Order: sequence, then C-alpha cells, then structure tokens
Amino acid sequence: MLFERTTYVPKPGRFADVLALRHRACAVRRAIGLDAGEVYVEDGAAPLVHWECRFETEAEQQGDLARRADSTDFAAVRAEMQGLVDDFARRVFRRDVAPAAVLRPVALNGHALAPEEVRFASGNLMLAGYLMRPPGPGPHPAMVLNHGSGIHQGSTEWCRPGVMAMLASWGVASFLPHRRGYGNSPGTPWRDDVSAGYGTEDYDRQLARRLSDEAEDVLAARAHLAGLGGIDAGHIGVMGSSFGGTVTLLAAARGADFRCAVEFAGAAMNWERAPGLRALMLGEAGRVGCPIFFIQAANDYSVAPTPALAEAARAGAAPEVAERVFPGFGLTRDEGHFFYKEGTGVWGPAVRRFLDRWL
Repeated sequence: MLFERTTYVPKPGRFADVLALRHRACAVRRAIGLDAGEVYVEDGAAPLVHWECRFETEAEQQGDLARRADSTDFAAVRAEMQGLVDDFARRVFRRDVAPAAVLRPVALNGHALAPEEVRFASGNLMLAGYLMRPPGPGPHPAMVLNHGSGIHQGSTEWCRPGVMAMLASWGVASFLPHRRGYGNSPGTPWRDDVSAGYGTEDYDRQLARRLSDEAEDVLAARAHLAGLGGIDAGHIGVMGSSFGGTVTLLAAARGADFRCAVEFAGAAMNWERAPGLRALMLGEAGRVGCPIFFIQAANDYSVAPTPALAEAARAGAAPEVAERVFPGFGLTRDEGHFFYKEGTGVWGPAVRRFLDRWL
C-alpha cells in the first residue's frame, strides 16, 4: 500500500485561503472520478496544510497522477495554489510490514470472494468445508469458522462470505466446515438428535451431547486445514457464533494446536434453559489453553454467557482472556444474536487487534 502526502506552507496570512483551496481541490478530484483523500492541519506558529491519499499499488497512484495532469480544472486549482504558498512538497510512502507480523493488509480488488469446496473426514463421515485463501503467496495464517444452526441441509447459504472477505483483507485464510447434518454434509440433522421439548431436561442432555460431537468435526477440520498447501499450520485459530460459538469453545478446550479462539454468543439462546449445557461450557472454559475472546451484542437473547465464561477461562489455563459486550445491534434479539454475521464493520477492528497479537 502507498500513501501520497502533499504539504503546503502558506504565505503569511494566507493559511485560511490555502485550506479552503485544498478542500476545493478535493471536490475537483471527486468530480473527475478520483478519491478525494483527506486534509490535515498541523498547528504551530506557522500552521501547515497536508493532504493524503492511499493507493493499493504503484500503478494506481501513477494513474491518479495522470488523471490530475489531464484535468484543466485541477490544473487551474494547482496554478492558484502556487500563488498562495511559499513551499510545497509531495512525498510517497510505502507501508512496510514487519517480517514477524502474521496479519498483513491485502487488496481484494478483482479477487473473487468465492471459496472452494473441500471434503474432509471426521470419523466415518466425509464432510464439506469451504476454503477461502487471500490473494498473494502463502503460507497464510488461517481461521476455522463455525456456523450456527441455520445452515440446514438444503440451505443455499453455504460460506458466510462477509466474514471470510474481512479475514482475507487481513491476509488470513478461512475454512468453514459444514458439521455433521448441516448444509452439504451428511449426517443426522441436529433437530433429529435434539428432539425433546425446548427447555426440558432431555433437551438439555441431548443438546450438550450433540454439540460435543460437533466439536469433534471442528477438530477434524483443523487437522485437515493444517495439511493443505499454502496454509501456515502453526498459525490456525478458531471462531464462531451461537452453536458455532459453543463448538468453538469446546474445540479450543480439546485441541491444543489452536493459536487463539474468538467465541461469539455461545449458548445465548439456551443459557438459562439448559443448565447441563451451561455446566459443560463453564467446565470446558477452564480447560482452554489458548488466548480467547468472548463477544456478544447487548441485545442478544442473554449476555450472561460472556462474563461467566470469561471468568471461568481466567480461573483456568487460558494465557489471555478478553471479553466485550458491544452496544445493541438492531432492534430485536434475533438481530443482536446475528451480530457476528452482520456486524463485521463493528466488531472487526477489535478482533483484528486480538488476532494481530495472538494468531
């Protein structure tokens, strides 16, 4: 990524004119189809005006310069600016990523955000998974992503590309396994295994057993992912929401090879009604041996899981535990519960900082 920065040294008494003209230049850039960029003011005895714009490639920046040179309107602004400043400088900076950094900024321009289907074994089942690699040479760090209960067999919602695209822009590959009985994977649908009435003791017992079995599919997905070419097997994390949050926690407790885990809204719809599942999750939270981040929106069905699980993880083996309940997302409990899938623009920066440190 490149940064072009221009600095203007106004003539005495002409600072306001320089600032206004720089903003006019931004308007001209918009009119000729260019990014307006950003204007900054440097205070001091002789205040300065700066303008900055980002470019993904050197070719993009050179094309921008050519478009400016071809514009008579921009040339007029530039000529007027020459009479207002004592000095002008243009500098171009290139972002340099430290060699030890695992995450890196990646341009997705022109890159198809369409994962490939991969089949992998879990016990005696051959399950479907969806792998998205970021552009550029590997090996890439990766996250195993865990869906909730909504990807039922026959569903055309296969891969949750919004979360995958965000991770790809950080240089991280994604692998979303369809666990047993979901989506394009064989096996018994979860509702057939959890057939008792909601909130009953049988429902609680059946659900805990079913999600424990699904966590084994997550571990099998991680093992398969680690063996694929172009994947950095030493830098694989796990993340998911709702049922996917629960199996993220269970898999992180049982799989010592995960670098970190991000758990969204695990058991939020069942926390108060399924004490057996709650006890299972609290016990497993104490066994998690990697850094873990618990996240929910404030208008989820229940926000009790986040502080309770974080407390259990802190009392156990986790080297780092983070927790955050974000402000309400949407108007309903369903919208709050779907924060993971729909709210990447809100939670993304916090998760990126966590992954930058631990993945």
